[in-house]
Amino acid sequence: MNSLSRIAAPSAVPSVKARFTTAEFLQMVEAGAFDDMKVELVDGELERMNPPMNAHSDRQGRATFRLMTVLGEDRVRVEIGVVLDDSTVLGCDVAVLHAPVRENRMLGVEDIALVVEIAETTIARDMGMKRAKYASAGIAEYWVVDGGRSVVHVFAEPLDGEYASISTVRFGAPLAVPGTDRTITID
Repeated sequence: MNSLSRIAAPSAVPSVKARFTTAEFLQMVEAGAFDDMKVELVDGELERMNPPMNAHSDRQGRATFRLMTVLGEDRVRVEIGVVLDDSTVLGCDVAVLHAPVRENRMLGVEDIALVVEIAETTIARDMGMKRAKYASAGIAEYWVVDGGRSVVHVFAEPLDGEYASISTVRFGAPLAVPGTDRTITID
């Protein structure tokens, strides 16, 4: 009589995915491995990002200009990498710094007062994975500029991997700039 043979369960098969640490990723960046592409390191895996389109670029430029008008050029960065932990480095559209950073490096969580993502085509990623990663890392405030709904989602007070304070500000309404008594508008 024939008997059934058992095949190893998929969990017993070693992973064939290449996983990287933040240190390894940063070495690859320094060596120019990603000069012709935009990538992020998420939980040790490389994720390729699409280049921004015109509406994204327009909103990013206006948001950056308005933040620089309030804070000065030394405290606002555009298209910069943020090291969140030993296996995640995310690129953000705009970062507001606690104080100027002079070194040529990616930013650390300790450098950042606010991260802004412009979500023209990336709303699910920005409101989902990126929000959770920024909250878990302790980024004090996170804005998602939602062009599809004409609002800015404002997340603040990171607590246990989520934000305790969540609000929505319509385009054109005053938006409080963290660490100041000033506001800007996004549209």
